[in-house]
Amino acid sequence: MPKLPFLRLLAALALFAAPAAAGPTNAHFDPTKFVKPCSPCHRGHGAPGTPRLAGGTTEFCLKCHETASRSAPRKAALGLGGAANPQDIRTEFTKPVTHSRATCFECHSAHVQKVVVPAGFQAASPKRPLRFEVDLCLSCHGTRGLQGADPHDLSKLFVASNPSYHPILAGGHPAGVPSLLAPYTAASLMNCTDCHTNDDPSGPRGPHGSRVLKLLGRNYSLVDGQVESASTYALCYGCHSRDSILSDVSFSLHRKHVVDVKASCATCHNPHGATAARALIRFNEPFPTSGVTASSSGRLEFISTSPSRGTCYLTCHGKNHDPLTYGRGTTGAARPVATPPVGRGAQRVAAPQTAPLPQRQEPRKAPEPPKQ
Repeated sequence: MPKLPFLRLLAALALFAAPAAAGPTNAHFDPTKFVKPCSPCHRGHGAPGTPRLAGGTTEFCLKCHETASRSAPRKAALGLGGAANPQDIRTEFTKPVTHSRATCFECHSAHVQKVVVPAGFQAASPKRPLRFEVDLCLSCHGTRGLQGADPHDLSKLFVASNPSYHPILAGGHPAGVPSLLAPYTAASLMNCTDCHTNDDPSGPRGPHGSRVLKLLGRNYSLVDGQVESASTYALCYGCHSRDSILSDVSFSLHRKHVVDVKASCATCHNPHGATAARALIRFNEPFPTSGVTASSSGRLEFISTSPSRGTCYLTCHGKNHDPLTYGRGTTGAARPVATPPVGRGAQRVAAPQTAPLPQRQEPRKAPEPPKQ
């Protein structure tokens, strides 16, 4: 297991130093909610293939975790106390997008107490409370296959050595992100369930079910052609200032792309992280979004020259970028750039190839611009 970054180490220590709650944090141990501590769930022999439960795992859990279980007769039949108010998880599994292939016990433990951690730290795992929520998620969505070769391995997108990433395993970059809304800072950490959770904020939190694709808690249009609005990209605008984005503070062509051309945020950005470009730009990834292809010269890559300047080689929304340069002092129009500047702060990584691309000439290194 890789060493934890400093902020994750602090969060780990916080798990041990967390103050004790006034009462049981697990309803299964609360006598006002469970009349008897064990018998509502366990029987002498139990159902085959279970830890002596009275029934099969997922369906057994849903007998309590549904709206019908809040009535007094139902509580009495289940062995629940009058104070029990089980969350309605059954309804979540009827939504269009669910965690359908997972059983309850793959993510939850019925016996552990919830660990309280200070605000601003990463959430504890609902299964192993001395581990993090992200560790639980990456146990399925992380390294799989030979040497992590699975293209859906998300763990490699969050590592601190990447040019950019959402701060799941490590804090953000010191340069920060101009569009961040308070209280978020460059040092803030996130949890997977900040994005992947119930689309109903009044319902049970967590990635059980959602009406939004990808088990997201807010709208996030994944296809081009959608009219930009606060609701179309509500997921992004929950952390990033819409005014900043549409005012082109961090990128001189944000408004043109999102409003005029109606390009989705997902067309340019990988919402988890980017192994080859800053600003979560995904063109250098092995599997760029559909609708984006190589430029007329066969190049598919993004070259960062500074936080506010860059060059794109691709074909998108009917326009050939071969290349298109943007940044302070440019108009954003495509113009010949035979030798893209590669200075001390530049990040230039060749696009990973899944199939042979046409041979190209590497640009010569241009002289570094004079220091301001």
